[in-house]
Amino acid sequence: REGVRLVHLSGLVAALSPETGRFCLAVARAAKQHGTRIAFDLNYRESFWKGRAAELRAIFAEIAGAADILVGNEEDFQLALGIEGPEAGGKGLAAKIEGFKGMIGRVRAAYPHASVYATTLREVVSVSRHLWGALLAVGGDWHVVEPREIEVRDRIGGGDGFVGGLLYALLRGWPPEQWIQFGWASGALAVTSLTDYAQPADEEQVWSIWKGNARVKR
Repeated sequence: REGVRLVHLSGLVAALSPETGRFCLAVARAAKQHGTRIAFDLNYRESFWKGRAAELRAIFAEIAGAADILVGNEEDFQLALGIEGPEAGGKGLAAKIEGFKGMIGRVRAAYPHASVYATTLREVVSVSRHLWGALLAVGGDWHVVEPREIEVRDRIGGGDGFVGGLLYALLRGWPPEQWIQFGWASGALAVTSLTDYAQPADEEQVWSIWKGNARVKR
């Protein structure tokens, strides 16, 4: 009614308690009724699912079925939705891109309402060195950011940073190729900062991260 263009839901909130699960379902149903786009980041958390798997699987399946934009990593899709995928956190990430595409293909078959599917790609080389990439499917097109090495200060928040950047770029009306680039750079900014979230000064700063430009602008 108020012109909201997009509602973003996190599986972390949906699984926090029975009350928050019902709340997220109500929000998703209202958004669908009013024609508002729904973004759902699965955000599976094992400790939240203990003893509640059947309840949460049903909630996640309904929200995922209504979502226009569906996001998760390989662990999220397998454990929250039961979709077969690559080994979580495995080595040789760059060589497994086709396996991730196959997983997204199975997600698309199971949840065909969505028009955008995305997953982050992360290989932990050490605590402070990660390979960071992403995969995006929009319609029949694939957009891939091959894993690139980044220096990590606090790994928490990378996935949320990616989603935030992707949704920002989407709402800005940029082409899908830039959605994944801006999302990748926003996630990289989050994990190379000491906070759980990215705080870019402006769009230019995020694009500088994508380009690997560390020069100072005066």
